[in-house]
Amino acid sequence: MATLVVSIIVIVMIVAGGITLSQGILTSADATALSVEEISVREGEIMRTGVDTLRAAYLSWADRLRLTVANTGQTRLAGFDKWDIIVHYYDGTGTYHPGWLPYTAGALGDNEWKKAGIYLNGPAESFEPGIVNPGEQVVILARLNPLPGDATGISVTVATPNGIRDSFSFSNPGYAILTPHTENTTVNGTAHYQLEEAAPGDAAGTIMSAAFSTGEVARKLLVNDDQPSRAARHVFPLVGISDIPAATWNFYYRCTVFGDGPFPQANGDVSFDVDILIRRADGTIRQTIATGAAAAMFPQTSEGSWVTLSGTYAFPGYTVIDDTDYLEIAYYGDVLAQGPSGTVGYTQVMIDDDSLPTANQTRMEAP
Repeated sequence: MATLVVSIIVIVMIVAGGITLSQGILTSADATALSVEEISVREGEIMRTGVDTLRAAYLSWADRLRLTVANTGQTRLAGFDKWDIIVHYYDGTGTYHPGWLPYTAGALGDNEWKKAGIYLNGPAESFEPGIVNPGEQVVILARLNPLPGDATGISVTVATPNGIRDSFSFSNPGYAILTPHTENTTVNGTAHYQLEEAAPGDAAGTIMSAAFSTGEVARKLLVNDDQPSRAARHVFPLVGISDIPAATWNFYYRCTVFGDGPFPQANGDVSFDVDILIRRADGTIRQTIATGAAAAMFPQTSEGSWVTLSGTYAFPGYTVIDDTDYLEIAYYGDVLAQGPSGTVGYTQVMIDDDSLPTANQTRMEAP
């Protein structure tokens, strides 16, 4: 009888142990399956995530680093406090500063960064605020201390929480240089060309042109020679800028004048100049600062040749009312005295031409 009882106890223990072992094996298998699924989901998310730093500049009018980063993937991006911003730069003493910048949702402190806004083709986004959906762009501001040195380079890396990153290197000349590019910024549904800070032309060049008939004396807004509906209006976003200081602005025009008869017929006949204004995000003009400014006379002896001319404008200073506004510079050809002697004459400005030395490119400088 005692042997039977012992045998029953042993059998029960074996069965219980087998059940426990089976449960452990099943639990381990379930955990492994979940881990594999999580890894698969994470890998899929990484494959669908993409970021591209479209523009980066050190704002000379604000002492801020400004980045524009596009969501080029298929996933939504948020959780900015988990993003990584890493900068490498030299200060004015030549000291090297590599560093990781923490995120802040409040006032920007030293060596911090914040999300300044999310935009879709120019206007501020309205769908799912605070989330960078595919195709949208986030503008990032950072405050560096000590300040980057003049005539130095800066490198910045942006990384999302799942490890997708993009790097961008650029120069810091130490003063404002705005160069007209052919990339687009949409302002309330209307495409404008961009002004880029400290970024020389990076394309094959685009001609902005105006045509004048026989003897015509007029001032005309230049338009894209290949797309007459696209005017030579170039905008610079004021995000992160509170004041534009008073200074002498130097404008440089890579330009030519020619016709099917002598044009210009004499010195003083033709000039190039700009309008300077502030445009709201809704497309309306907030303030016209200058009309026909920074005129540069085209010499009659240079007829038919590309030359780089310059003109100056004493900018009076401007306090930014809304940093969603844009500074706009529009390029004009002005026939002042006598128009073309032939049937037609042309005034032309070349923009965004990377084959030219920087000193010969169309641009604005405010030392």
